[in-house]
This record gives sequence, C-alpha cells and structure tokens, in this order.
Amino acid sequence: MSKFPKLFIPGPTHVSDEILDAFKTPQIGHRTPEISDLIAEIIIGIQRLLNTQNHIYLVSHPATGLWEMAIRNSVKKRVLHCVNGAFSKKWVKVSDCVGVDYDVLEYDWGNGIDPQDIQNKLKTGNYDAVALVHNETSTGAMSDINKIGDVLKDFPDVYFLVDAVSSMAGIEIQVDACDIDFILASTQKAWGLPAGFSIAAVSDKFIKQSENISNKGYLLDVATYEKYYSKKQTPYTPSIPHLFGFKKVLEIIFNEGLENRWKRHKEMALFVQKWALEMGQSLYAKEGFRSDTVTSINNDMSWNINDINDRLLSKGFRMDRGYGDLKGKVFRIPHMGNIFMKDLTEYLEIFKECIND
Repeated sequence: MSKFPKLFIPGPTHVSDEILDAFKTPQIGHRTPEISDLIAEIIIGIQRLLNTQNHIYLVSHPATGLWEMAIRNSVKKRVLHCVNGAFSKKWVKVSDCVGVDYDVLEYDWGNGIDPQDIQNKLKTGNYDAVALVHNETSTGAMSDINKIGDVLKDFPDVYFLVDAVSSMAGIEIQVDACDIDFILASTQKAWGLPAGFSIAAVSDKFIKQSENISNKGYLLDVATYEKYYSKKQTPYTPSIPHLFGFKKVLEIIFNEGLENRWKRHKEMALFVQKWALEMGQSLYAKEGFRSDTVTSINNDMSWNINDINDRLLSKGFRMDRGYGDLKGKVFRIPHMGNIFMKDLTEYLEIFKECIND
C-alpha cells in the first residue's frame, strides 16, 4: 500500500508535482514590495478567471470562515438560505451561531435550486441576502447561478452570497454578469492546491453594506481586509507557500486555456456518468443539475465499498465512500483540478477490477 495514495476524493484533491514544487519557493516578507507584486499578480489572475473586477481577498484559513464573513458583513434583516445538501445545511448553522435571522428554502437532496422559488420569497421584502451553494459537493448537484442571478437583478437591495468551493476553477462562473456580491472557495478542490487557504470575491455594494453593520469581530470584518487591499497585502501573515502555489496554478490554468478547462471538466463528468450507468448504478443528482466536477453515484448494485476501497488502496488510490447521511449509500467520483481524462480512465479501470476481485 502506498503511503500517499493518489486521491480520488472530492477534497482534498490530487496535487501535481509541479504545484507542490512551487510550495518549496523560499519565504519572503509579508510586508515587502515582493509580496505586494505577487498578490497583485494573483488577484489579476483570479479576476480574469471569475470574469470580475470585484476585490479579491486571499485568506489563510478554510472557506468555512468565509461563510461567516459573508453573513456577518451583509445581513441586517434576514438571510434566505437555500438548502439542498450537507454543506448548504452547515451554512445555516453559521447564521444560527452568529445570531442573524434566517429562513430556509429546502429541497430534496440531489435537486438544484429553483430560481422561481427565490423570486417568490424575495417579493415579501423580508430579506437582504440570499445564500446558496453553487455546486453541492455532498450530492453532486449543481444549481444554475446564471438564472438565479437574473432573479436577483430585480432585487438590488438583496446581497447574493455564493459558496463555489467545488465549482470555482472547474466550472465557468460569470461573477459580474450574475451580480454576485460575495463568492467564496477554498483551494483544495478544483483549484488543485493543498488545503488550508481560501479566497473571496467581494463587490463594492457588499463592502458598503459592511460599513453599516456592527459586531463583525476583527478577523472577519471586511474593513480589516480593505485596509490592506490597496497595498496588495493581507491583514495578517498569509500562508506564503500557498501564494506561490497560486501563482503556479494560475499559470497552468491559463496555459491550458479557460475554454479548454471548462470543456475538460464537462467531458470528464459525462464520462463518469456514462460509466456509472453502464456498471448498473444510477446517479444521485437529478438530471439537469449534475455537476461538472463531482459525480455522486447510488450504490444500487450493493457493492462492498469498504472492500473496494481497501483494494484500491493496495493499488495506490483512495476512493470516496460518501459524505454524512449518504455515507455507505452513495459514493462520489471527483473529476476536477489536476485530474485529466487519462487519470480518470486509469482509475475507473482499476476500480472495475477491484469490484470483481
């Protein structure tokens, strides 16, 4: 068994040697012109990838903290949480702990979010924010944020908060066209970087709203980040190896080409879906809402997932066995970041051998 099996789990995902090598770059001071130049370059790259001019915050903690930043800095009245999986459900817990008022628009897991339902809720005038997960990693269900963004355009006083943890850098996102006020992601999924770092793109409207809200703490107060933004620095010492990793991964992404990258993820998703159906299984996410970065598969054939995982480990791979309430009933196959079709083909061939062993 390999000490470090190749990861076929939906986070952390496989990190290439090329990216790992970038983490070996010698440290630089966090208040130097060199780091300002590095951060400026990263910000421009992320803005290009996200089709936005919004401010980019580089944050040395998990994206879970950005859930709290999004809520603390925007909600004065009430937030509408759209829940269709484990992670959107966890975001509700954050609002509960922070003490803001909220309502939940709930869907059966595996479904996407219906823009019409959001519109009906917003017509009440009760909300100043909508929070949702673009791509539910727990279920492999992806909602159409373009259509949801069109709805939000009719409610300019409502802030659009999006978790894009498992979609950003794997699926095209038009932040400015969708009028997204706060979009967040962590690095260990489609970005293909090691875990422990996250990013947010924040609109001017969101920043102005934050100025009118108190009790935001220090670490998660937008004003703390804005103080250093013009200097292209972070409020505290960042994970400098992650910054060098970001520079490298952006170089890799743009060398591949954005259209090619989105196409690769879509083709891998269709390949996995076809494989699952040919193997006698069914897909957990409903048709029309299936993710381009992770596929959730119902274990209709009653495969012994633990045994398959053990066999895969002996061959140098680690599989996913489901998440939370779905563990044991559904397993997931990621196809994002540094995974290419040749990697996926190899994995699924070996997976098939492990079923029959």
